[in-house]
Amino acid sequence: MIEYIVILAVLLFIAVLFYKQANEQFEILQITAERIQELPTLYQDRSPIVVSDFPTPNLGTYAEISKRQHIMQMALPSPSPNQISIGQAIHSRMLFPSKGAEILAKESGLSIWFEHHLYKALLPSPYTSWVYSFKTSLWPNKRGMFKTKAFQTLLMPTQGTAILTLMLPKMIPYLPTKWSGRPFSSLSAQDTPLLSEIKFLEIRLRKGNLLLLPAHLIADIRSEEDSWTFMAEIHHPVSYMVPD
Repeated sequence: MIEYIVILAVLLFIAVLFYKQANEQFEILQITAERIQELPTLYQDRSPIVVSDFPTPNLGTYAEISKRQHIMQMALPSPSPNQISIGQAIHSRMLFPSKGAEILAKESGLSIWFEHHLYKALLPSPYTSWVYSFKTSLWPNKRGMFKTKAFQTLLMPTQGTAILTLMLPKMIPYLPTKWSGRPFSSLSAQDTPLLSEIKFLEIRLRKGNLLLLPAHLIADIRSEEDSWTFMAEIHHPVSYMVPD
């Protein structure tokens, strides 16, 4: 019994070390949807991957959500004492809390669509599929800066053009202390003295294109033409245990 515990501890230690590794530089890899089976090989590079020409469903758009008034009138989960509906939050272009974005993904049907039409194709191996899990969210207009922690984080515009800003984790010391959730475009020389030293990459992502991000990158999503972005985090046990 002790031997099994030791072996398990060693394997977990190796998995944690492997997870913590991050690229010091990256390039954007690109494939078409018909070559999606090549993803497991590309994952080894730990770079962002764009999958083009993917047939995305007509779900998770304002036109679709606005037809379903029970969703628009649903109270938005928020720490604020002032109750606000999902519809009001969309119209005011406010940044959604994570729980609200998760509700939108579920109620829009995108979470079920992802599970049945895309999830398995993104896993590194069918033999280890039981190890993985996923969490979905749908973000109207913007997401704000966040650090990817999942094995892979999928970003998929459902309408309009999403603008993605990507940074390596070594840029974190240049950011303000409370950078998480803030739009990258809101940073100024007053709160970010070394703003000019921050190196970043910007990607415009249109409907029909998917972007897969490895763990440990800093990402920001903002809207162009009222874009909405679906996000799916694919976790293995180690990444799942990492706190938000």
